[in-house]
Amino acid sequence: MPYFIILAMVVIRHTPVLAGGLIALSWITTFNTLLMSWDTSEYVDTIDVKGEIISLVSSNGDWISMDIMLIDSNLPHSLARKLRLSWSKPPKVEVGQQWLLTIRPKPITSLLNQGGFNQQKYLLSKHIFAKGKVIDGQLISENSDVRAKLIQQLKPALKPYPSQDLMLALLVGDKSLMTTERWQQLKNTGTGHLFAISGLHLSVACFWGYILSKTILFQLLANQSRRNSVIAMLLCALTAIAYAYLAGFSVSTQRALIMLLAYLCSWLFSRYSSSWERLLYALFIVLLIDPLSPLSASFWLSFMALVIILVTISSYLPTEFSKHPNDEVIEDIAAQTSFISIYRFLRRAVQQWFVPFWAIQWRLALILGLLQASFFAGTSIISVAVNLLLVPWFSFVVIPLALLCLMLFIIGLLSGVELEFTNTFWLANQTLEPAIFLLDYASKLSFAWLDLSNLWIAVLLSAMTGLWLFRQFRNIHWRIIFGAMLLPMIILIFQKYSNEQNQQWKVHMLDVGQGMSAVIESNGSAIIYDTGASFGANFSYAERVVLPFLREKGINQVDYLVISHADNDHAGGTDVIMAAFPNAQLISDDSAKGAIDCRPKAFMWQAIKLEIVAPTFAAAGNNGSCVIRLSKGGNSILLTGDIEASAELALITDKAIVSQVMSAPHHGSRTSSSVGFINAVAPELVLFPAGFNNRYGFPKEDVVARYHRFDIETLTTGEQGQLSVIFKQGSVDYYTYRSDFAPFWYNQVFRFGENENPE
Repeated sequence: MPYFIILAMVVIRHTPVLAGGLIALSWITTFNTLLMSWDTSEYVDTIDVKGEIISLVSSNGDWISMDIMLIDSNLPHSLARKLRLSWSKPPKVEVGQQWLLTIRPKPITSLLNQGGFNQQKYLLSKHIFAKGKVIDGQLISENSDVRAKLIQQLKPALKPYPSQDLMLALLVGDKSLMTTERWQQLKNTGTGHLFAISGLHLSVACFWGYILSKTILFQLLANQSRRNSVIAMLLCALTAIAYAYLAGFSVSTQRALIMLLAYLCSWLFSRYSSSWERLLYALFIVLLIDPLSPLSASFWLSFMALVIILVTISSYLPTEFSKHPNDEVIEDIAAQTSFISIYRFLRRAVQQWFVPFWAIQWRLALILGLLQASFFAGTSIISVAVNLLLVPWFSFVVIPLALLCLMLFIIGLLSGVELEFTNTFWLANQTLEPAIFLLDYASKLSFAWLDLSNLWIAVLLSAMTGLWLFRQFRNIHWRIIFGAMLLPMIILIFQKYSNEQNQQWKVHMLDVGQGMSAVIESNGSAIIYDTGASFGANFSYAERVVLPFLREKGINQVDYLVISHADNDHAGGTDVIMAAFPNAQLISDDSAKGAIDCRPKAFMWQAIKLEIVAPTFAAAGNNGSCVIRLSKGGNSILLTGDIEASAELALITDKAIVSQVMSAPHHGSRTSSSVGFINAVAPELVLFPAGFNNRYGFPKEDVVARYHRFDIETLTTGEQGQLSVIFKQGSVDYYTYRSDFAPFWYNQVFRFGENENPE
């Protein structure tokens, strides 16, 4: 790193861009090193940490999940390291409290699958570098943070109102009260930005702060100089800073605040700066404060939104509103009536306000929709219509009145008035009721949300970019080149609606923790083998991993669901999959109505031979696992469930099971993968469906070594993430999430606090 700084100093005069890049690289490296400076190599059992609770993430029965910020006087606040901790049967805890905790640390390494939520990336973007389980805790001090105390007071005051979750998010940026259903509403309607305090909210607060302060000053202290305007501007800046503080200085809030302050400073010092210049200032300062902010989707969405708005506004300068040749004729006709002034007012209002507003909204919906799809595998179809109604309503009604109610509430707190059971927020709630009605109605529309695979996102981005460049250039040669960017979309549409069959087929072993789920894919259809586990009423790997993966791959038809046996880590998500694909044929020895049993049989699917090879009779437990073999054109894979040595022996003697690829029986346990079975299958590649750092220690080191002695390559979902095997005519290729799909530093295996494998 020092070499980068020295080199930057040498080249800064001749190549300042290169020097800036070297300095930026040095800062990012330093920042990351300081953040991850805890020892990540040695095994530790428990450690004592002193931290402040900054967020109560969730609760489930006797367990809570919370984020704490380590109290470290040696590091600045922007470099504060954080932990995500779980605590069983905790005492009463509140945001802002400081605790001395004894924890059992765990790494942030998490599930990695296409279409799935990347928790590693998310946690790192929030400076959370480790997780842990609280063993014991001692309270050091109560709430010291003003924002935390205000939130604590606000929650009971907002409790009587149906919109309490939305008001809490709108006023202080706290989304902890939002339910899964509410998040789904905001997602389907594309209105999440209305409840994430950003440019719209700070601008409204600044506008009203400036108007009120300037009016009062000119009424009480009339003056012809700039004094009152300067004081009003300073009060406006304080209003924005205070609101940003209440929002917790999120990325979108930081960006908006920096741009507003840059504008106010340029006005105060009579220095002109363009909107683009202020945007660059904001980008520079945000990255300087937090180089990891680009890991957050909100960073890209917020800055891209500003770029779209600035580009749109620049295209609607006053020249855009110059008179049309026919306007004079229209005005002559209108002049003969008494409505000429009304006509001129309406025309000016439409041209100067509605047309640009409409242009901004549809461009935001289209471009941010595709950007959103790249993060969330889908986009809202109705966001343009919903935002056309709600953005003005929030700008002129909801936000001003909500902030007014908050001011009254704070004044009441400071004056000692009890406000918990008064109607302080009644007016704010009334303004939100029409919005809630619209969100509820619109989100239930069947076409509200459009799932998009990565392939469709890529071709749509290519087509949009090509069309935009096509319009910018008049030269026929350039137009032909940019027009060619539409070809991928045309080809994809042709393939979708033609009957052409793809000869390759794929098997994806998904990373579902300590469990198993595999998806066999061919021509947009799939077979699912096992679903992973489910825990309680609200968590299922089928919902968190399998369904998002299918949407990401554009798979909308599941023909068969094979459940190897009844263990939760294999069958926990059966109901979720069957609810999503009710026409799927279930293959299982469960007593479910209409299920095909697992007695040996064979049939064809997508020109692939599917053989059920075991068991010969229904049996409970691991050895009753439904074993299937898929083969086509000399390629084959054997999926073995949790069979153990006795079931393996039966297969050796009774079946021809030679396969190129095999899933390791029972996750790599010592009770399975016998030498005779390995010889009988003779695989080239073995896939271990085993969770990272699982409590069973799967796959066992000696079992993995056994496969290696036969020169068989092995892959483990917990180490490599999703494993994808592609079968082509005469060849087999494989790809892993960490090495191939997303080989980025934040997807590496973090081993801090890793438990020793129990032997």
